[in-house]
Amino acid sequence: MSQLLRAVQYLHTNHIIHRDLKTHNILLTQDGVLKIADFGMTREYGFPLQQYTPGVCTRWYRAPELLLLSPQYSTPIDMWSIGCILYELVYLCPLFPGTSDLDQLNKIFIDLGTPSDATWPGFSSLPSIQNIILNDYPPGGLRKKINCKDLSESGLSLLEGLLTYNPARRVTAAAALEHAFFKEQPVAIEPAMFPMAMQSEDSDQYSATEPEEDCGSHP
Repeated sequence: MSQLLRAVQYLHTNHIIHRDLKTHNILLTQDGVLKIADFGMTREYGFPLQQYTPGVCTRWYRAPELLLLSPQYSTPIDMWSIGCILYELVYLCPLFPGTSDLDQLNKIFIDLGTPSDATWPGFSSLPSIQNIILNDYPPGGLRKKINCKDLSESGLSLLEGLLTYNPARRVTAAAALEHAFFKEQPVAIEPAMFPMAMQSEDSDQYSATEPEEDCGSHP
C-alpha cells in the first residue's frame, strides 16, 4: 500500500490521473518493487477542472461521482480505487463487485450509507441522481464487514478516508502516506521480503498462488 500510494502521489504531483487503478494493474517485480501498469485511460489534468468523460475506471473500482456521471472530477477518483484495492489486499475479494452501475451504487450505499447533500455537497444535483430511487441505508457498514483482527481501527480509518463520498474531503495520496496505519505494529516488511510466485514442480514456469476463493473475472 505504501508503494502504491507513493506511485500515485508521483502521478498526481505531475498532474496525471491514472483513471483505471485496480489489482489487475498492479505488478510486483522479483525484488518486491511495485509497478503500476496500463496507462491507457491516463490523462493530464489542470486547473480549473475540465469536463471529462465519466466512463472511466473498471466498475468495481469506480468512484461514485463517476457512477453518477459527474462531468468534472480529478485525482480523488484514483484514491477511491485505492480504497477498494486496500480491502481486496486484505480479503482477496473485491469490496463492491457490482453487476451493473446501479448495482454498484447500491452495494456502495449498503456499506457506506446513502449519501446526502450534508455528507456530499452537490450530491442531489449530480446528473443521474434524478433518475434513481435511493434506499435509505445508515452509515457504519464497513466495520460490520471488516473484522478488527484483519484490519485495525487505524486501518479502517484509512479505508474510510479513501472511501469518503465527498471528493473534496477524500484523503490524498500524500496525506494517506502520513496516516497512523503505516506507523503501527507490526511495521511493513521490506519489499525484498515479499512472498513471490512459486515455481511449479512440473515445469520451469512460475505461477502466482491462486486465492482460496474464486471471485470471478473483473468487469
